[in-house]
Amino acid sequence: MDNDRDSHSFGRYLQTIRLEKNISLEQVAEQTRIGVGNLLLVEQEDHEQLPAEVFVKGFLRSYAAAVGADGDEAVRRYEARLNVAQKIAQSENGAGRSETRSRWKLMIICGLFLGVIAVSVMVISLISRTPDSEKPAQLKPPAEQETPAVGQSSGGIALSSESKEKNTGKLSLLITAVEKTWIKVIIDEKESTEYNLNPGDELVLEAAKGYNLLIGNAGGLKITLNNKPVIVPGESGQVVTIHLP
Repeated sequence: MDNDRDSHSFGRYLQTIRLEKNISLEQVAEQTRIGVGNLLLVEQEDHEQLPAEVFVKGFLRSYAAAVGADGDEAVRRYEARLNVAQKIAQSENGAGRSETRSRWKLMIICGLFLGVIAVSVMVISLISRTPDSEKPAQLKPPAEQETPAVGQSSGGIALSSESKEKNTGKLSLLITAVEKTWIKVIIDEKESTEYNLNPGDELVLEAAKGYNLLIGNAGGLKITLNNKPVIVPGESGQVVTIHLP
């Protein structure tokens, strides 16, 4: 029986002796003043739920005294089991750190790989570019000569209307009525023509030599000869005669 007890852990060691003596956990709790819940944690060896090591050792000695077990043996078993649990935890932590280091190594390798790709792309891009100095010069098409517009000389100097009219030898007369009036017109000393004009009416005439005008209302007309204004003497309602040019 003693050999069997030596092979058990601290929780099973105390529980086996308690059951052999038909002692309930409630009786142990009443004698030791330790809660039944903590006694169960001791028997189940729940290291995560048990309090600090110093308190657990006190629980074990009190439990052992209540059931007639060896308190030092219970503490020795507890320390041995605690040592094993700590080694397991350290091993798990070491595995976690190793996994973390592996992840960092993988990230570094991926970063270096991406860096190599980026540098390669830049080098290829630079090689594929042709320097501006090596590009063939683009020839601009010769400027097209503009055809002089009507009324413009080949030297780019615009001819005035007066010059054109001198070239054609014609006298253009524009008569605009601003008041109701009548007018008698003799062109180039030939037959005469009479006109009755209302405000806004216009009369356009051409002559080779000149005009003789008899105006029934001096203030009722505006006259231009070859785009130059002609002053009509007299006032509104006055009859006047004008010779142009």
